[in-house]
Amino acid sequence: MRIIQVDQQARAVTHLVLSLSLLLAGILILGYRYWEPTQLPLYHTMSSSLLLGAVFNGLSLLTFDLHSKRSWQPWLSRAFAVIGVVVAANGLFGSVIDPYDSQVHPITHGLMGLLSLWLALRLRGRVAMRVQALLAAPIALGMLTMIMLHFYYQQPLMARHPIGSLISCTLVLLAALAVWNASRAGHEYLPPVSALTTWMVLLGLAAATSFGLLTFHSQMNNLREQGREVAQNLNESRRSLGSQHLRTFERVVERWSDYPASHHDRLMDADVKAHLEDIDFLESMMLLEGTDVVWEQNKNGDSHYTHLWNIDPYLRVSAAASLTRIEMLIASRDNSPDGTLMFVRLPVEFTEAHPPQQEQPERPFSLLVVFDVPLMLAPQTRIMESPITAYTMLGRGVLIDYAGYWISDEQKAYLASKALFLYDSALVTDYNTSGNPIQTYLVDLSSLQERANLEVLVVFAGILLVLMMALTVERNRELVLQGRQLKFQAEHDALTGLFNRTTSEQVLADRFHKNKQQTVLFIDLDGFTYINDSLGLQVGDRLLQVLAQRLEAVVGKQAILGRFGGDEFLIITDKVHDNQRAVKELTDKLLAAVAQPYRIMHHKIYLTASIGVAHQTDDQYAPLELVQRADMAMHQAKRQGHNHVQVYQESMSLQFKSSAAMRSSLQEAIERNQLALHYQPIVRCSDTATVGYEALLRWEREPGRFIPPSEFIPLAEMTGQIIPLSEWVFRRACEAAVQLQQHGPCKVAVNLSTLHFNRSEFKGFLERTLEDTGCQPQWLELELTESILMENTDYAVDILQSLRDKQISISLDDFGTGFSSLSYLRRLPVDKVKIDRSFVAGIKTHRSDRVLIGSVIKIAQSLNFKVVAEGVETPQQAEFVTELGCDYMQGFYFGRPVPLDDLFES
Repeated sequence: MRIIQVDQQARAVTHLVLSLSLLLAGILILGYRYWEPTQLPLYHTMSSSLLLGAVFNGLSLLTFDLHSKRSWQPWLSRAFAVIGVVVAANGLFGSVIDPYDSQVHPITHGLMGLLSLWLALRLRGRVAMRVQALLAAPIALGMLTMIMLHFYYQQPLMARHPIGSLISCTLVLLAALAVWNASRAGHEYLPPVSALTTWMVLLGLAAATSFGLLTFHSQMNNLREQGREVAQNLNESRRSLGSQHLRTFERVVERWSDYPASHHDRLMDADVKAHLEDIDFLESMMLLEGTDVVWEQNKNGDSHYTHLWNIDPYLRVSAAASLTRIEMLIASRDNSPDGTLMFVRLPVEFTEAHPPQQEQPERPFSLLVVFDVPLMLAPQTRIMESPITAYTMLGRGVLIDYAGYWISDEQKAYLASKALFLYDSALVTDYNTSGNPIQTYLVDLSSLQERANLEVLVVFAGILLVLMMALTVERNRELVLQGRQLKFQAEHDALTGLFNRTTSEQVLADRFHKNKQQTVLFIDLDGFTYINDSLGLQVGDRLLQVLAQRLEAVVGKQAILGRFGGDEFLIITDKVHDNQRAVKELTDKLLAAVAQPYRIMHHKIYLTASIGVAHQTDDQYAPLELVQRADMAMHQAKRQGHNHVQVYQESMSLQFKSSAAMRSSLQEAIERNQLALHYQPIVRCSDTATVGYEALLRWEREPGRFIPPSEFIPLAEMTGQIIPLSEWVFRRACEAAVQLQQHGPCKVAVNLSTLHFNRSEFKGFLERTLEDTGCQPQWLELELTESILMENTDYAVDILQSLRDKQISISLDDFGTGFSSLSYLRRLPVDKVKIDRSFVAGIKTHRSDRVLIGSVIKIAQSLNFKVVAEGVETPQQAEFVTELGCDYMQGFYFGRPVPLDDLFES
């Protein structure tokens, strides 16, 4: 039973919070977008159409109530929703009201419009509302998944700006959740929310949304300031670097003007070679007359840059015929694809001499130097690495990055569609007064996405906090009902609705000392575990529910009925104390109720139960003693064949105590190695020679007092102690087999436990034991009963065959006492069969036993089994089984079981 349900009051609060979230978020963000003064694309994170859609959907939801008594309210809600549909269509098919391109994905407009359409249709009826809820749920789940993907991919998925992408998904998510909630509650009346809760929600949501907007505004201002700083740093570094290198060549030009005529050419040539060698980013130096090249020297020794100067249209068009100041030109991208090449012209005036072959210069001379810009900017590039990248725009509309490389068309498209523009300034140097534009972009949005994720999480947390506070305030009046439900759940079983174990014990404790005539009936179902395992827990649970109803009908108000645990039930009554007739009538009704067939799904099930009855007596001092006695009686009823009623008797307690004591003593005997193996010889019938020994376990609990194996072996099997016990026996028997080989070849037969054999690790254990003790497989013989082979025939046959293949002998004990068919026996991988001692003991007095043992021997021989006769105690018995064809004999006539050391002494 659910204690705290999402009732209509909670739905009304959720409806209010979601509706106001949409309304306030849309109004505040829309107002901020038009109020922000700079109006840079950095701030254009949201679509006005989507924001207006959120506003009108919020208004439609606030006035949404299918059961309103105000006639105008449904029409007003529908009108708001219709406006939301129109606004969504505007954003989907080309916005008229959006002044900026925010690049919000069209699917957000489509989904918001679809939600508006559902609100406008105002479908009635349970089926229609459920369909509407089922349609809204995938939208909410999809938007929630999209928000989570922002955390994984660290990039915007639904808009250009990270915060815009997240807000778009969030608005659609809130709208979908609101429509889903309204659809789930729409077929019932939504109770009004108190004014206190409404104002608390309004102020809390306004604070959460305002906090998100202020945080966003602060971050955008910081980004813009960082963009301005990057542009200024780029401008300063370019100015400093340009001035430094251009002054070098200004000094070169000045020296050329002052060189004496006799050494002019030699000194110019030395200057050129020195600068080409010392400046790694200097590619070429040329002397121009007008715009024509007189000579060129470069690092490659060819005229590559002369050719580039003559063919590059950008250089030829931009170069001035008459040069009075320094001129800087950039070669086209086609002629310098590996990076920007800058051509710098400096005017040269020869005063004392003229260059060779130029006696009467007609046009002015100039020095043309070619710089590899990426190489020149390399030191600054390492310093300027940042998520915010600056680009310089050349006059021809192309961009180069801060490292001096051309911006590809793909990179330019990325800047236009993905990166965020931050700041625009001009590159102004001492030699470039026109100023090329410098534009800064936020290229790596991962850090911005992280901050956006954090902002949205904070806003979500604020909305959830407001929702939780509102639910707390509104649900205080339900605390009494919830308390009752909690009390019911604490006292009753969740599956059957009956009292649980704790309550049943408490009821018994309350009555135990007040009315000392209590009787407890402990009911346990027979074989219920098999129903769960074969038919499934669902069938089992339903069966318990039906049974609980039947037991309640039988017990009525005259007793307390509880589910004690699993398939156990407890009945407490004072109506049948020491009244055998009343007990029998009640238990007969209970057994009859349990025995009636159960129809669960397509199954027809029959069931029985075992019942233990215990009456309160004066020697009981605690209530649980009465339950314990009823439990003992129930287990005794199960041992008597199930579907039985047993009244507690004092002997049961003594028996259980004796078993418990023996269990503890047996465990101590195992741990302290107080058990021993005795060995009884097995002789060959033809010559009475000893061919082997059977290892028999003995427990000397007290000096001279041995506990029969028939008492402690079943107890060990029931408690699981048989496994370590069996492992101990195998190890000791293998060690004995190794010692016995020193006195002649023989086998040691070991009795095999069913539980140990059925363990999957038995084969591996046996192989390890043989290896550890040095025992050869042919020295060992395993004795097993037909019960081992009958429980899991195929598994048993496979394991035994694999052991037999390793030369381990297999012997079938107590042959003739079971019920195996001959066709079944033919499949068994058995070497020997042992005729039970009960047949041999009756040879002398019962002719039927003599006939029967002869038949058993013939059956075994027909199956090619060797035959061992057990319990041979007289010469007549030995002679008789030999005449009948037995191969081996075993019994007191040939030797009693003795310890291994005594065996060697004899």
